Amino acid sequence: MLKRIISGAVLIAVITVLIIIGKIPFGAFMMIASLVSVFELSRACKVHESEPSGNTGYTNIADLGDVNAETKAGKPKKIYCNLLEAVAYVTTVGLYVLITYYAGLFSKKPEAADGPTGVVLKGLATKFSTGDAILALIVAFILVILAIYVFTYPKYSIRQVMAIIFIVVYCPLMISFIYRIRVEDGNTVYGMIIAFLVIITASGSDMSAYFVGVNLGKHKLAPLLSPKKSVEGAIGGVFGAALLNTVFALALCAFDVLELRYIWIFALIGAVGSIISQIGDLAASAIKRSFDIKDYGNIIPGHGGAMDRLDSILVVAPIIYLMIGLLG
Repeated sequence: MLKRIISGAVLIAVITVLIIIGKIPFGAFMMIASLVSVFELSRACKVHESEPSGNTGYTNIADLGDVNAETKAGKPKKIYCNLLEAVAYVTTVGLYVLITYYAGLFSKKPEAADGPTGVVLKGLATKFSTGDAILALIVAFILVILAIYVFTYPKYSIRQVMAIIFIVVYCPLMISFIYRIRVEDGNTVYGMIIAFLVIITASGSDMSAYFVGVNLGKHKLAPLLSPKKSVEGAIGGVFGAALLNTVFALALCAFDVLELRYIWIFALIGAVGSIISQIGDLAASAIKRSFDIKDYGNIIPGHGGAMDRLDSILVVAPIIYLMIGLLG
């Protein structure tokens, strides 16, 4: 427990400092976290370990859920990084490069009329927004993965192909939204506040759900996935996150940083974000249950892997990004 508390405190301190700094240092940290998450999920979902020596001979859809199905046709080879993983890593780096470029962080020029936040875009880039560029990158990634599957067939199983596509969308793409929140408006104080809002919503939901669940929990929420989670705890998480976000908004309004209308917006974000956070937490648990693992890794002492800490944040970040865009 002491190790867990110390490592948690250090991690919170590091993230707080990096969110305040923003810019490329925060982007580099989030990119590394995304790369580690891809690494952990690739091994959890057997993308890395299972490169069959021949066609696995899947004959029905039920085999796709059988993590040992690929070994039935031949002994898998141990490898350090297969081609599918390599493309996932390159795509992850490319994702953060695009966000950084469109945010103007590669340029020291003053803000220009023909480009966002000081970036003078040229050619095709002038017709693309950040979202367009990211969508193009993901489409290109999927096409490259499919090409690898086709031209190396039957080297990789369809399960590996489907898993790596899921991993890139689930991990780096969704995690990157917290970086977009921080830098898309020119690395402003407003972006910093919303980035902290993501952390407060996810963490506040977890803490509130835990406290209420321990003291009042009687009805199991998802006993097969997480026996300790209760319906009462889930409800407590929703109200707790909404309350914490409200207090956060009130404090910012007291210092004239935000307008009063943000109080109800932050409260609503807390409630909705908590529901999404808990779904993300249970989804990550379901993946671990499916592949019979306890933690995604051991990079964070007492906590497990990067995915064990990001499972809630990665689903909350895009929701808050969209809600702020609609309501802010």
